[in-house]
Amino acid sequence: MSSRLRSALVTGATGFLGSVLVKRLLAKDVQVTCLVRPHSLGKLASFRGDSRLHAVKLDERDLQEQLAGLSAEVVFNFASYGVREGDCDVENMIEGNVSFLLRLLRATAGWPLRRFIHTGSCSEYGHPQRDGELIAETHPVHPATLYGAAKAASVLCGNSLASSLRVPFVTLRLFGVYGAAEAPQRLIPYIIARLLHGESVDLTGGEQVRDLLFEEDAASAFLAAATSDGIESGEVYNVCSARPVSIREVGELVADALNQTRELLHWGARPYRAGEPMWLVGDNRRFRNAVRNWAPAVDLQEGVRRLVNHARKAGQSSEK
Repeated sequence: MSSRLRSALVTGATGFLGSVLVKRLLAKDVQVTCLVRPHSLGKLASFRGDSRLHAVKLDERDLQEQLAGLSAEVVFNFASYGVREGDCDVENMIEGNVSFLLRLLRATAGWPLRRFIHTGSCSEYGHPQRDGELIAETHPVHPATLYGAAKAASVLCGNSLASSLRVPFVTLRLFGVYGAAEAPQRLIPYIIARLLHGESVDLTGGEQVRDLLFEEDAASAFLAAATSDGIESGEVYNVCSARPVSIREVGELVADALNQTRELLHWGARPYRAGEPMWLVGDNRRFRNAVRNWAPAVDLQEGVRRLVNHARKAGQSSEK
């Protein structure tokens, strides 16, 4: 398969990772079509005037009708519902994760697709069988949350329909992704925002061990999957760092990067979430063996340093 990608359709293009990928695609001179809900169109303002980007506004029409006359070599599906705290409506969970995906598959089945890349989630695995072991794709899919169940259903239904339509469907199952484009209420942006102003940070005990991958490394993985000969249709691949890190370590790295005292980190001020796994770290060897040219390039210390610098620059701009 040629490494040169000429065109792509991106759903969820105004969200966290979708927006990062769109920037990377444009930087590689790829023609990008973004499928966007009306209330999110304004988030594409930074791309206004770029002739390589075309926005399609989602409306009440049939999706195939909305995409009529368009085509792309690769579909990147980041559209989802349930990631944000409070997103727990059952109908929206099914619509946003399963129904939309199936409509998108039907709407793009006639395109000369090299690959249809769907975004999965580590929440599909539920609780690991044993703490301390990297979670591989062979781990049972046994979600402990409604969101995890909806994502698992999307993979099963998507694979089934794609097979019947002969669409080269692949799922990249993400673990923890962090970066400058994520929502301010997420862990690292929240800690940075508080510590920048010398304010205390209420946190859980911090004993949870997680797998964190920088946004640029995650976007690079999706680009690699789009053109690699080693990726097989119908398969699921973990995209993660495979490096365990405790939440306490994350907080302390942020405090050190800001030259703030660690005493502002109030560990144990918040309870752990009900049913929260204490260990959730992925095994990325299957993906790395498949694409060959990908490995995480930004370690956590460097990633935190970049986010701190980004936050400082953003603060200076707002003051001006």
